[in-house]
Amino acid sequence: MGIYVSTNSIFVKPVCDDLGFSRGQFTLYRTIITLVSTPLMPIYGRKIRSIGLKKLILISAIGCGLISISYSFSTQLWHFYVLAAFNGILVNGTSFMVIGTLVSGWFHDKKGFATGLAYCGSGLGAAIMVPLLGQVIEHTDWRWGYRTIGIVGMAILVPTVLLLVKESPERMGLEPYRSDKGGQASAAAQTGQDASIGLTMKEALKSPVFWLLAIAFFCISMCAASTNTHTAPYLSDLGYSTGFAASVVSLFMLVLTVGKIVLGYIFDRLGALWGSLFVGICCIGFPILALLAHIPAMPWIYAIVVGMASCGFSVPVNVLITNYFGNKDFTAIFSIFSMVTMAGAAISLPVIGVIYDVTGSYHWAWIMLLITGCIVALCLVAANIMGRKLTRKMEKTREILLKKVNINQVDC
Repeated sequence: MGIYVSTNSIFVKPVCDDLGFSRGQFTLYRTIITLVSTPLMPIYGRKIRSIGLKKLILISAIGCGLISISYSFSTQLWHFYVLAAFNGILVNGTSFMVIGTLVSGWFHDKKGFATGLAYCGSGLGAAIMVPLLGQVIEHTDWRWGYRTIGIVGMAILVPTVLLLVKESPERMGLEPYRSDKGGQASAAAQTGQDASIGLTMKEALKSPVFWLLAIAFFCISMCAASTNTHTAPYLSDLGYSTGFAASVVSLFMLVLTVGKIVLGYIFDRLGALWGSLFVGICCIGFPILALLAHIPAMPWIYAIVVGMASCGFSVPVNVLITNYFGNKDFTAIFSIFSMVTMAGAAISLPVIGVIYDVTGSYHWAWIMLLITGCIVALCLVAANIMGRKLTRKMEKTREILLKKVNINQVDC
């Protein structure tokens, strides 16, 4: 995912300069990917059960690799748009929704840390690829950059899927990971009661917590997608070299890698409130630092803070869905939140590009993202306060079910 999705910013300026596109026109192809992939997410959620995760990821991995190579042969704007439509059909198979489903099936306890560890791959892939692509583009051109993405992506993903992906612990005669292997926890696992605890999709939609989280993740996605794509051209406009801009983006992606593990740990150890506050503060802080990026040290600080903020649309989704809505209808609810985050990315990319095209700078774009960050903080905190009732209700249900399990075991 980091190779296919998170390396876009390095292409904006060289492609636009070479082919004469405006930044708003060119970044629209990323929006097309999102617009096509978003309504397909619930379908992917159903296909996971019928096709299986392994086949779904494998098909997507090969398809996305071939499409990345095909971008390198584009000469007209509509070429990017058509390829983006096909990319949108396949990209869900390498997305957070699929990874989140895997993690949710394998981990009951320490899900925050496990999710962060799994999701950090997207940042690691981009952290390695962005400077590599920067060198490829400087020494050849942007076309070989796209070819590099396709070749490397398939070379890594295909053997990884074939050799490492195991769809569920039950198929291997195992249970999901638990800190306490004995007693009540084990009894609940044996009867599969945890899967029945929580809200259905219809029940979740009626909860204000659902909509507060939806707004928060929509806004976080706006921040993450726009900074991922526009950071490098913004720094270039300030007079920094392409190599420097690529290094800053690489640090951003490196922080995104480590930050997901850190954020997962914060959610596990300190709880949802402190994790939510941390994400909100980072979303408010990075636009302020971006406005000060003309100061030499600020781009590096910006990269750290925006990297942590961008973790907010991946790890918290997995953790907070389980906290507030349980596992009963996890895949369906997760697919809706995935649609929301994709919609935020789809809107922010062209909007930021248009703001630049109209005003000639990114100044007002950062002001817009500062307001967006304030909305994130307010919604996450409000969701945490209102979501405590849902969490307590699920805990009581789990206690009742565990008592029934223990009574049945004694009777046996």
